[in-house]
Amino acid sequence: MTLGLNVRVRPLLAALLAVATILMAPPLRAEEDETAAPAYPTTDFSDGATEATITDSGITARVFQEMRPKVNSDFAVPVLQVTIDGGIVLDYAGVASGMDMPAASASIAEIDPTNDTKEVYFSSYSGGAHCCSEVVIGEKTDKGWVAVNVGSFDGDGDYLQDLDNDGVAEIVTVDNAFLYAFDCYACSAAPLVIKTVRNGKLVDLTNEPRFQKNHRDWLKQLEDDADPATRWTSPGFLAGWVAASVRAGEGQKAFDALVQHWNLATDKGEETCLTGGDIDSCPARDRKVLKFPDRLKLFLNQNGYPL
Repeated sequence: MTLGLNVRVRPLLAALLAVATILMAPPLRAEEDETAAPAYPTTDFSDGATEATITDSGITARVFQEMRPKVNSDFAVPVLQVTIDGGIVLDYAGVASGMDMPAASASIAEIDPTNDTKEVYFSSYSGGAHCCSEVVIGEKTDKGWVAVNVGSFDGDGDYLQDLDNDGVAEIVTVDNAFLYAFDCYACSAAPLVIKTVRNGKLVDLTNEPRFQKNHRDWLKQLEDDADPATRWTSPGFLAGWVAASVRAGEGQKAFDALVQHWNLATDKGEETCLTGGDIDSCPARDRKVLKFPDRLKLFLNQNGYPL
């Protein structure tokens, strides 16, 4: 996997991905492997340790476990503390994993070039086979340091990458909306999502033209990793593939190919909520049985992937 994207997954997730027909998370950089050092200064927990500290560019990020009943009354939670010149400028409690060792990490990187200091990237893992890592960016704004919640994503939380090599890191993951939407987790593919922060606000960079090459590279990897025997019969793969094709500027072409290859005669259709809501709470007037291509087109439109 050498397409200029990076991923390191937890052992449980790695085992699951080994049997998947398509790799769900962004691939390894050409110069890295799963044991390579991180690209940015990152906390590294030694065996048996319950806290770790990293310092860079005058910023110290400390991650440790602590009982905070207002956050979680049953388990210790991972906490990020950011200090500058000996003073704490940010204290943020992540999500509990239920494990004794801290399932969290912090990195220091240039993410928001509009201020005068680097940012602190904090990821805490909730546990479970497929989900989730909560990602938060600590950054200095004109009102002081704040924690910006980027979201919860499948995988180990190591999503920092400088996609366009401009010295500014982006947060690169996949759209979790596609996982389980049409098939099992291991049967599903998903398009890239690219995010960042600016002055305390979350910003979506996914559709910026400068990342077109990254979307094309990701699309190629999805195609290269697809099982030829099931490519045109796997709704989970096809949904993510078409969405990735939309990002790469080839959405209609991909959807037309799907319709051409899909066996409509054996597709009995599935009751779908036309408003995008949960089928169990969907009013009868908004329900309709749709075959896979029509269900996918509706899903794409509702989730920001117009053909």
